[in-house]
Amino acid sequence: MNTKEQALNLASQGFKVFQLSHNSKIPLKNTHGYKDATNNIDEIRNMFNPFNNLGIGLSVNHLVLVDLDVNNNDQLKDVLGELNKRRYDLPQTYTERTKSGGTHLIYKADRTLKPTNKTLFSLGNHTGAEIRTDGVIIAPSCIAEHVYKPLNNISLKDVASAPEWIYSALERKENNDFNYKVKAPTQKYYTGQKLDAIAQGVGNGNRNNWLTGVVGWLFGTGADPETVYQFAHSINLTFVSPPLPDKEVNNIFKSILERIAK
Repeated sequence: MNTKEQALNLASQGFKVFQLSHNSKIPLKNTHGYKDATNNIDEIRNMFNPFNNLGIGLSVNHLVLVDLDVNNNDQLKDVLGELNKRRYDLPQTYTERTKSGGTHLIYKADRTLKPTNKTLFSLGNHTGAEIRTDGVIIAPSCIAEHVYKPLNNISLKDVASAPEWIYSALERKENNDFNYKVKAPTQKYYTGQKLDAIAQGVGNGNRNNWLTGVVGWLFGTGADPETVYQFAHSINLTFVSPPLPDKEVNNIFKSILERIAK
C-alpha cells in the first residue's frame, strides 16, 4: 500500500491526515502540519500522488501517542515491564517502529486534549517516555530509506483506550504551564511551607530518604494510616522522578507505621 492509498484508507476510517515533505518529518512547504489535517476524501485524493513519496502525518485528534526511545523488541519488553512496575501500564495497542528504531504506541482518548508533547521521565541509558497529542508520522512513510512499520496485527481502528495515568500526566503538564508567580493571600504557616517543599519534588539519588521524610511528616499530622498510604503513593507518582517502585513505597509506609505503633 503506497502513501496515497494509506492516506485514503485512514480518512475512510475517520482519521485526519496531513502531508509531510519527502524524506522528512517536516510538514510540506506552505502547509501547517496537523492544523491542516483532514479526512475529506476528495481533498486527500488531490493532495497525495502515489509517486511523490510524501510522508503521511496523522493528527492525533482523539488519539494520544506514547513515544518510547527503544530500538529493539528486547528493550521494548524491558521498558514496558519497568513502566508497569511504576504503575504506568501500557495496554497492547497499535504499535509502530520509527526510523531511529524508537517505538510509537497509539491509544484512543475519551476526551479532548490540547495539542502538546510531554516527556514523562527518563528511564536511564538515554531511554525515555514521551506523550504527544498533536501529530505523528505514520506508516508507510519513509525517511532515509527507512519505512515506518507496524509491529503487530492491531489496526488503528482497533487501538486500545488510553490508561488514566496518561490524562493525569497531561493535566500536570497544563498545571505546570500556569503562572503561579503570585504572593499567597494569607500568612504562610509551617504546613504551607512543607507542602511547598514537597511540590519541589526529588530526583534520582535521594528518593528513598526524601519520601521517608514526607511519609513521616504525614503521619505526624495525625492523619489516618489509610490517608497517609494514599498520599504516599500519589506523592511518589507526582513528585518523585522517576517514581519509586510500589514495593519500596509500601516498605517505607510499613516501617514508619510499625515504629509509631510501638
